[in-house]
Amino acid sequence: MRFGATSLFVLFAAHGAMAFPSSRLVYVRGPGAESCPDRDSVREAVKRRLGYDPFFPSSDKTIIVRVVREAGKLRGEVELVDEHGAQAGKREFSAEQDQCEQLVHAMALSISIAIDPKSAETYAQGPEDVPASEPAGNQPDSQARPESASAPATAVAPSPSPRTPQPSLKPSPWLWSAGLGATVQFGSMPDVALGATAFAALRTGIWSLALEGELDAPVTTEQNGVELRSSGGALKLLPCGHWKLLRACQVTVLRWQSATGNVSGLGGSASSLALGARVGLELPLSTTFGALAYGDLLLTPQPVRLVNGEDELWKTPVFSGGLAIAAVMHF
Repeated sequence: MRFGATSLFVLFAAHGAMAFPSSRLVYVRGPGAESCPDRDSVREAVKRRLGYDPFFPSSDKTIIVRVVREAGKLRGEVELVDEHGAQAGKREFSAEQDQCEQLVHAMALSISIAIDPKSAETYAQGPEDVPASEPAGNQPDSQARPESASAPATAVAPSPSPRTPQPSLKPSPWLWSAGLGATVQFGSMPDVALGATAFAALRTGIWSLALEGELDAPVTTEQNGVELRSSGGALKLLPCGHWKLLRACQVTVLRWQSATGNVSGLGGSASSLALGARVGLELPLSTTFGALAYGDLLLTPQPVRLVNGEDELWKTPVFSGGLAIAAVMHF
């Protein structure tokens, strides 16, 4: 029979328990398949079927789509790779040389089912631009032979017989990102301070490691009749764990601070070490860009003190914190 939505449901029924609710999309067109629809077309086809965009560059799961030309026909593959880099499922498709668009649409439906097996919209739609199944009375033989060569795009199970090894394209387990943002700090200086931050991070699976620099704008306060002008900055190391859009990090902060006063000889600089935690939320804006918001809570066991003779003008509180928003770019 001709290719329909039901046959694709069977392809990933065995993998319903391991649905990929959000994934990275890797799309490869091999030699001879350059005229097939591009990566954006595949992404849009999946997006239309599900009603939302499931592809995020920061996802820990990956769906790899390949289209190649072999022996005068087109061959397609959909491979699921879990957060550990292991293959969680793989299906193959075939079509005639002039049916690349139908093949890609069939693969897009298969991807939709892998992402969301319970999607009613996915089951209700067949591959776009693919003829619907013909009545059983008109084609009794083809019903018994779904692998007939007349099908424009037919799903085939991997053959157990030996085959010539093909180069396997695995997604890079590393994801680089960088970002710029604005911060507001509470407790790190004598008054609330605004600042700027820049960071770079390296992620694999659900784990990442980031290095972040922060520069705080000067603040002026009056303490015990003395006018103080303070400025500072920080260098932060953040090992983080990620769950969908959420992240949780341990924060180690090396902070430096300088201050001057309107009293002769009053001034200096000092550094301190703080430990704490961060909770953040990243909203994807596209496949490359995202918006990040987070909050920090820090503990400073050895506070910085600013004194004038015997008088203590100010010291770092035991607990401090900060809030920030940032733009993130993934590579």
